[in-house]
Amino acid sequence: MRKYLIEVIGTLALVLAFGLTTEPLALGMVLTVLIYMGMHVSGAHFNPAVSFAYFLRRKISFNVFLGYFASQLLGAFAAAGIILMVTRTVFFVEPPTSTNLYQQATVEIFLSFLFVLSYLNLIKNNGHESFKINAIGVGLTLTACIMIGVNISGAYMNPAMSISTSIIDFMAERGTSFESIPLYTVAPITGGTLAALLHWYTSD
Repeated sequence: MRKYLIEVIGTLALVLAFGLTTEPLALGMVLTVLIYMGMHVSGAHFNPAVSFAYFLRRKISFNVFLGYFASQLLGAFAAAGIILMVTRTVFFVEPPTSTNLYQQATVEIFLSFLFVLSYLNLIKNNGHESFKINAIGVGLTLTACIMIGVNISGAYMNPAMSISTSIIDFMAERGTSFESIPLYTVAPITGGTLAALLHWYTSD
């Protein structure tokens, strides 16, 4: 039960950070701290794309993946609610209007591939001391991915954030951000799957 609680808290904190700032380095540092907090308990995924890749690599069971996914949705939903309460504005995930769907999907797949691959290669062993420095590498990967893709796809790379913030958006303002859920769900999962396949091919 503790690992699901950690996934709720970690996802809440990460999505809250996304909603309050667009500064890539700040978001990467937040993720690093959250990995320190949750690595030994849940693996500190905070993202269904990461959890799905770990499931494909047989590092977690399908039931655990479902539990993580539900926990991440709950954490993201709570974060979106807190942002609405604190700022009186709705935080939701939508791509830039200056690019088309093909550009957005391609970049989201690529960035998710890089981000999930950083997890698979750097965060290998819950009990290994090297994760403390490797967590910085994952955080910096998130920073780099946001810097690369923010003007093309938004660089969100997190299905739970898209789904949950869209629910708050629809409930509060009858917004249409739910239309972006397929992009921010299919593309990150595809990128995570490709990362898992490459990791399997190069590691085993």
